[in-house]
Amino acid sequence: MSPLERPNLPELDYGRIELLGIDRRLEVIDEIYRGLPEIIEEYMDYTVTGNVPAVVREKFIVEILHAAGRVASASRKLFNPGLIGPFCLEMVYHPRRGFTVFEVSARIVAGTNLYPLGSPYSPYYYDEPMSMGRRIAREIRKALNRGMLDQLVY
Repeated sequence: MSPLERPNLPELDYGRIELLGIDRRLEVIDEIYRGLPEIIEEYMDYTVTGNVPAVVREKFIVEILHAAGRVASASRKLFNPGLIGPFCLEMVYHPRRGFTVFEVSARIVAGTNLYPLGSPYSPYYYDEPMSMGRRIAREIRKALNRGMLDQLVY
């Protein structure tokens, strides 16, 4: 969420949402459902063992961006100044119900940090590979140049 830019979604009264990464969590329980012949009780847990970069089908991107916009807008109502910087929506998808957000991570997490050389989505915003670190550095530099650092740091 960039508070330095104009809103790009109808849910937003400030700032711009950028989609810079999507990943799939790997959990122990996933491996059980992928073909172990017997379910072994001691392995039945949701321990996250890793993350795999993913590219979502194009038809879902708008829905995901609007969910991010609703979360950002709600955050501004809950606390001032609301979400600033990278955040991650943890979601599940159901074919009839669509996406459900079950957790918001207001920090750099796997989905925002899997692409050190730029994500599959960053070329739509930038003319160069854009990692999360480079994106944050660019935002800070822009705020300094505009005299708006107070919009990022509080």
